[in-house]
Amino acid sequence: MKKTILILCAIACMTSCNNNKGKTGNTFIPLKMIDVPAMITEPGERSRYIVDHFWKMMNFQDTSYLQNVQNLNVHFSAYVDYLVSANPDAAISSVSKLVDSALNGNPKITSHFRAMFEAAFYSPNSIYRNEELYIFILEKYLKSGKYSDSERVQMQYQLDLAYRNRLGTKAIDFKFVLEDGSRKSLYGINSAYTILMFFDPDCPTCKTVMEEMKVSAILSKMSASVKVLTMYAGVDYERWMKEVVNLNKKWINGCDKEMKLSEGPLYDLRPTPAIYLLDKNKIVLLKDAPFKIIEEYLKKL
Repeated sequence: MKKTILILCAIACMTSCNNNKGKTGNTFIPLKMIDVPAMITEPGERSRYIVDHFWKMMNFQDTSYLQNVQNLNVHFSAYVDYLVSANPDAAISSVSKLVDSALNGNPKITSHFRAMFEAAFYSPNSIYRNEELYIFILEKYLKSGKYSDSERVQMQYQLDLAYRNRLGTKAIDFKFVLEDGSRKSLYGINSAYTILMFFDPDCPTCKTVMEEMKVSAILSKMSASVKVLTMYAGVDYERWMKEVVNLNKKWINGCDKEMKLSEGPLYDLRPTPAIYLLDKNKIVLLKDAPFKIIEEYLKKL
């Protein structure tokens, strides 16, 4: 329930400007949860059926859904709940069909779905944030040829940012300054694994995660093979200097004093904290992952 409320708030913020209050001439038919045939009992098959048929009752030409947008947003939120727990292949297949339906629908419906996708899978505040899924969605939208140059520029910017430091690729190198004024680089860290954490001194969640990292039995056990690099990429160098004295001295605590990370930008710096796990060659193993997920990954090594 809490997850549903959070995503509904995000969708409401992202789509508020898209709501059309004009009359459409269509009779509004509320979207409802589909019934799964009784003979489908295996959980995976039930999940696939649900995401495959979730939108079968919707007429994507009917803009009356935008006069009753709460019903549409709630239905989309429920869909995302099922989607993230579905088999990846089933999820991609379902999203592909949904994007096609939205693109072939009324332009106002198309626009609203694009905003909902962005709120669910791209917003840094979304618990369902899924870069790989959003890349797939953006690619389909850009290939459709249905957008103005300005809209395409915005989507291409998001896509370019998502492509950077993607899972399985080599993280982009950057230089940083330490508390004593010396300089290092990401590639200069010699370690089997590197935990790269972008943080902000005024971020409460960052402080909580850092406390978890300080007392982590896994990090303590693997201290010889796992290095932690905390990075401040903000504009207030003096603020970082006051904060760095409180950070774990066993970590490498850096600051992007020259603001190079923001150029481009080299990394997606919207979410804080943003945590990456890199291997010895600085290949991205995990991206924007909760620390507990990183711990679980390291446990299996």
